[in-house]
Amino acid sequence: MPRHRPVVTARIANANLWVSDYERAYDYYRNVIGFEHAYIQPDNQASFVSNGNTYHDYGLIDIRGRYAKPGQKPGLNHFALELRNEVELAEGYRRAKAAGVQFTSLQDHDVAHAVYQLDPDDNSVEIYADVVADWRAARSGVVIKEKPPYVPGESSVPVKEALYPKNPEIRVVKEALFHPRKVAHVSLVTKDFSAMLDFYIRVIGLVPFAGDAGSDFVILRGSVSNRDLVLHRGQPRGETGLHHVGIEVLDEAGLADARKALPGKGIKLDSEIDHPARVALTIIGMDGVRAQFFVNRNWRPESLRSLDRRTALALL
Repeated sequence: MPRHRPVVTARIANANLWVSDYERAYDYYRNVIGFEHAYIQPDNQASFVSNGNTYHDYGLIDIRGRYAKPGQKPGLNHFALELRNEVELAEGYRRAKAAGVQFTSLQDHDVAHAVYQLDPDDNSVEIYADVVADWRAARSGVVIKEKPPYVPGESSVPVKEALYPKNPEIRVVKEALFHPRKVAHVSLVTKDFSAMLDFYIRVIGLVPFAGDAGSDFVILRGSVSNRDLVLHRGQPRGETGLHHVGIEVLDEAGLADARKALPGKGIKLDSEIDHPARVALTIIGMDGVRAQFFVNRNWRPESLRSLDRRTALALL
């Protein structure tokens, strides 16, 4: 793998999923998962939800849309990691290109500028920076816009300001089953654990919070968070790829209320765990995609070292 000085990744920002119906998903991720309707792109057959932590916590892309490949199934499209500003994006892109790193796409999303690449397991990863302070003014309701060509550091003067939301107002969908703060991490079961760990540290710029190269899992963090990506060591003939998207909720009382309501909503519980580090429950959501809802307690590396593989998948 090419070596270069990595960017300084701030945090995970969103998860983008392939879904069987982008309009039905728009309502499901509001009424069940608990994120507000943000905007919809009918030309792309895509919808987006957010409570204010970022310009979308989930992107929901239809498997029948123009970006889908033949035979596309629901699941992970990509996940996004945010930088502090566009200057860092442009500088990181220049260093990566010089080192021979390949990018699959460069995108002007009007409120943010982004580059995309594949990790060693062929998951698509977006690295981006916000370029406007108020995304709601630019993206709400129905959004239909052509995307101009974009090359970091060349298409325009990179924005120096750190425009990612630092203390955003988190809105609550009161009638929703769950009451989330934000998408807080993505949990992946790896095909090549060593290569994935090396990539996300040396290329993407995340740093270990708990676990190491000899562990069954590693929690990686950005500069403003302490859990952005979890890599689990895959097992022979076992499941690989996206295990779940982790969502931090407001409090344990609300999580307990949601747990009680699951049977009446016809929602399947995948796992639940009450641990000194975190209380968490994971559901099988729309299209079979897992969503984990959690509240942190004693969230420290020493509280997580002795986890067995099954517990780690349910907790992290």
